[in-house]
Amino acid sequence: MVTLLSALPLALLGQDVIFQDINDDRLLTYRNCPPGLAKKDPPCVPPGLVKDGVTYNEWVSYDDNQLDRIYLDRRDRYLRDQNVQIRNIDQIDDSGFLLTSDQVAQLYNLAPAPRGNRYALIDGMPVLLEDRNYSALAQINDMARVPILDNGIQVAPTAALTQAELMRAYRLPKLAPGYSYTVMNGEVLALEDDAFETLQLIRMARAVF
Repeated sequence: MVTLLSALPLALLGQDVIFQDINDDRLLTYRNCPPGLAKKDPPCVPPGLVKDGVTYNEWVSYDDNQLDRIYLDRRDRYLRDQNVQIRNIDQIDDSGFLLTSDQVAQLYNLAPAPRGNRYALIDGMPVLLEDRNYSALAQINDMARVPILDNGIQVAPTAALTQAELMRAYRLPKLAPGYSYTVMNGEVLALEDDAFETLQLIRMARAVF
């Protein structure tokens, strides 16, 4: 873990882009178009909304309130479908996470998470989560498939890469339809579409920056 946290750059749009060098406008665009969705068709739009007929132009025109409503509806539907019991955040078992909330704060030089909240890291973007959000995150983590990486390959927890870049960087096989790769709390995961979309919406709606 020491090597993982100390030797790697804070990268957002690939392993050679430094976090501190990204201006606010570009960061906002990046937040609303995570790499996991950037090369979908149409780009950036979560697949469930594509099925509902939402276009790229409509998606990028949504303000924060609209995005938040979409996210909350999708999150609550996911929690209901997965029959997730909502617990106080201090009672949620996140022992399976590679990075703790405090380590995420350290990586991004953030103030400690407010009481009743925890930080997480989704595809290079730190997010601040309360009970229901963290419950969803823990459930996604529990259900994920964790690819086995070749010896000597380290995951850059702050790197945000497209599907093709993830497969190339970590020598991952192509997934079956209905699955996508993501990096959550410093670990490469393969997720079914529902979990992947929920995770991307959490990332957009609860980004710290």
